[in-house]
Order: sequence, then structure tokens, then C-alpha cells
Amino acid sequence: MRAAAAAGRFALQRCGACGRAQYPPRAFCTACLSDNVEWEVLAFAPGTLLARCRLHHSNALRFRPALPLDLGLVRLDAGPVAVCFLAGVPAIGAGVTVRARLDVAGHPVLDAAA
Repeated sequence: MRAAAAAGRFALQRCGACGRAQYPPRAFCTACLSDNVEWEVLAFAPGTLLARCRLHHSNALRFRPALPLDLGLVRLDAGPVAVCFLAGVPAIGAGVTVRARLDVAGHPVLDAAA
């Protein structure tokens, strides 16, 4: 997942037994408990914004310069729901595109934009 995010690509897991997509990654499929989960790497993932909130305070020092931060829950067209940083303020129910990147600490994060 980190390597895909470093390349600006989004990675999620898909079960080889039942075909279900899952995010965040796990050792077993959440639908059928198979351990035959494989990575699917995409340039981006389309989805729908389910909810959003604006974060005005953070205990994490690295986020403070970027406050306020807009966060959202996005149901990916592949099925799972992901927490994403929002670019702009898309309306709830709007179609968004989710992309992955590495933050300043080298952790993969998701961005969603209309």
C-alpha cells in the first residue's frame, strides 16, 4: 500500500475466493474469511461522499499548520468505505475521486476531490 501511495496510486485488497474488495487491508477477507487476498492497484478510486466534517483542532503537531482540515467518509464504488482528506467542499452524495499519496511523515493517506 505504501509503495502504491508513493507512486500516487490507490491500493485496496480483493479476495481471490469471493471477489469482495476490502479497505483497510487485513490478513483475511471480511466476507468469507479466506486468506487469499490480493492487492489491486488503481490510478484512482471513484466513490460517493457519505459524510464530511471540519477539524478545527488537532493534538498532532504536524496537522496544526493545515487546520482547519476537511475530512470525509467515502463509499468507494468497489464497496468499502474510507476516511479521506477532502479537497474543496464537495456536497454529500457527490461523486468524488480518491487518490493516495504519502504525507510528510511517509504514511499513506487518501485525498478525495469532486
